[in-house]
Amino acid sequence: MSAASFAALSRGDGSPRITQDFWKTEESRRLLLASTLMTEIGKDPALLGPLPPITEVIRVLTEAQEQAPAEVGALLIDPEVGSGCAYALRRLRGGARGDGPLWLDLGIVHALALAASARAGLPWSTRLPLRDGNAMIPSYGIARFAAGPEQVTEAHTTDGDIRLRSGGQHVDMDDPDGGASWWSLRSIRAGEELPLTVRLDDLDPLRDLADPVPPARLDDAAFERWRRLITSAWELLCRDYRADAEAMAGGVVSIVPLQHEPGWDTRSASHGEAFGAVMMSEPRDAVEMAVTLIHEFQHIRLGALLHLIRLTEPDDGTLYYAPWRDDPRPLPGLIQGVYAFFGIAKFWRIRWGTTSGTERTQAAFEYALARQQTAEALRIVLSAPGLTESGQRFFQGLHTRLGEWSHEPADAVDPDVARLAAITADSHRIGWRLRHFRPRENDVAELISLRTAGKPAEPLGPVPAAIRPHAGLRWDQHIPAAARRRILSTTASPDPLIAGEAALLSHDVPGARAAFVSAIGRTSGAVDNADVPDDEARAWAGLALSLAAAGDTPAATALRRRPDLVRAVYAGMGRRVDPADIATWLGPAFPDRP
Repeated sequence: MSAASFAALSRGDGSPRITQDFWKTEESRRLLLASTLMTEIGKDPALLGPLPPITEVIRVLTEAQEQAPAEVGALLIDPEVGSGCAYALRRLRGGARGDGPLWLDLGIVHALALAASARAGLPWSTRLPLRDGNAMIPSYGIARFAAGPEQVTEAHTTDGDIRLRSGGQHVDMDDPDGGASWWSLRSIRAGEELPLTVRLDDLDPLRDLADPVPPARLDDAAFERWRRLITSAWELLCRDYRADAEAMAGGVVSIVPLQHEPGWDTRSASHGEAFGAVMMSEPRDAVEMAVTLIHEFQHIRLGALLHLIRLTEPDDGTLYYAPWRDDPRPLPGLIQGVYAFFGIAKFWRIRWGTTSGTERTQAAFEYALARQQTAEALRIVLSAPGLTESGQRFFQGLHTRLGEWSHEPADAVDPDVARLAAITADSHRIGWRLRHFRPRENDVAELISLRTAGKPAEPLGPVPAAIRPHAGLRWDQHIPAAARRRILSTTASPDPLIAGEAALLSHDVPGARAAFVSAIGRTSGAVDNADVPDDEARAWAGLALSLAAAGDTPAATALRRRPDLVRAVYAGMGRRVDPADIATWLGPAFPDRP
């Protein structure tokens, strides 16, 4: 990688040239992945069970590559091939556990060789494993057989045509009516001047991040919705985000529809060994589709860079705060989030300048929130001891770019919008600390003793807190949705806790404080090793923010930094006192420091 490309990426930018360079380096890695898998299989021929020997697979792959190097090269770099080979290697090395026999997953190499033979126009016969009666052929589609005892299918290719047979049933890939026996992978093309062609992969069993999943064929109406969303999002990106679209046009080749899950908005992800593939649940509109593509393409580019340059030292188990995650993250996960959310901040910054009315206000809020969260996470990353020298240079470039935005007069969002974004970001951080920090029992006992004796809280200095991840992956928050509703001028529920959050967002500080104190009295339980309930975390976070808004700096400081300690002292006093008074008393124990 050239110094110029590294510098561009470190500022969150890209180019078609960088994308093409990544394809070349990823092709090299993919060859290494596939050859490593086949070498490992070759050490124990019995691993393949009823499938043909690995020597036959290597022979036909070699011949196909000699006959049609471009076609086979394009097949090898297909995202499905990467995720399939990576999963098979993880199973082989004990990093994944499948429900079926090992050879079921190792058979990816036979499916790969069959697809290569078809692309090269070579005749070849083999056996492929059946997963729940299905046989996936990379880049082509899936053959579907009726349920039966058969675990393999006979597969043949001649002149580019693929035929399969199992238990008296026959499947022909070129059967004109398709039918229930063969499902082809379908593609969508968007744009004319700058085209984007993506495969909508609803078939491949390894298309998700975890274990194999069954095919989930989209019906015609769902496929048409995805086509419209992708086409409209691409028009938006080409019009307002031209540089990003130019870099992405050759870099995103597959979109995997995911199922919606309760408690999530649009889910999205990418796989380090499937360069060019984006997984996402169906977005609500073209704007959400566009920002998700920007977000995931940032992950894709950083993943490819990490295959070339080490930005972090080996994971030492240290966990960090990520403003967009409810769970603690290791440093490698945190840097991925930083890079992706920088892309989100850039997206909303541009949209803020290209829209008007409510859309502009909404974009300003999303930009202010993403910018604050990214800046906070960048400070954490740059102070982490696990960052390499290259990592320091890379993320310092991102920090510089973010700083440039913050000092531009045009980037000064409306004060009320900025206030709502700050409340949203701060409430998440405080709640995160309350959920995951565990105070030391000696510290709590000493503070309770001082409070009971009527003595002031002594300066504590940097008080260590053990991080014990909360059992729940997601935290049921309300402020983010309430802040967005306020921007859109819609109303909220009359629930007392929600009423406190609504008062906070509308700058009714006394009302917010009273509501949160009342909520803490109702929800706060004994402090032990149990996880803090979501409603209680919301109440303490809201109290911290209402105290800050009222100018009670010492109390707000204590609750912002160590809400777990304030909660523990409050519970230790038998909840006979005002929790805000406990925070005020503890304030001097936290001298002002970064």
